Amino acid sequence: MQGSVPSSGTGGLARDAAVHERAAHATSGTGTLARETVVLGIGNLLRADDGVGVHAAHELLVRDDLGDVTVLDGGVAPLDALASVGPVQRLIIIDAANLGETPGTIRVLSPADLDSNNGDNVSLHDRDLLWALNVMHATGEEPQETVIVGVQPASMDWSTELSPAVAARLDDILEAVLAQIPGRSTGCRKVRL
Repeated sequence: MQGSVPSSGTGGLARDAAVHERAAHATSGTGTLARETVVLGIGNLLRADDGVGVHAAHELLVRDDLGDVTVLDGGVAPLDALASVGPVQRLIIIDAANLGETPGTIRVLSPADLDSNNGDNVSLHDRDLLWALNVMHATGEEPQETVIVGVQPASMDWSTELSPAVAARLDDILEAVLAQIPGRSTGCRKVRL
């Protein structure tokens, strides 16, 4: 096995050796990490829809058709997860987002959307995300492209389950993520956690 699933300690639910292999690090001929695309699911699995990013990342981890896409469970510590992979060309973040929309609404956002929202939080973790992206910029490891797949939560109560409104959109969330990967076709299958 080449590597393991980086986890922030909030679950890291790699269920078997195939999942670990799926998340293994790819290296270029120079021995340096060559990460074209990293998908980072963030959120708190104990707070219902706040954990939508992590739930979606776990769904992607069990897929065997993602090629060299690295999928991470960032939990509530996205910077820790990002620090474990080094430079990234394309970063796709999945997170609960206060979009002011119907629960389950999905929007693709940019870091500028988080930074220019007049002090109102869009992503439920946008201050941490902006800080992590600023640290990556300061260290010269800022991704060439960063997008956030934001999902409007219905519930932030203490629960390890997604609300029905958000759970019903999980396949659509995966489709939105895959649509951000050039050359990727979608067609997700639902896998229960």
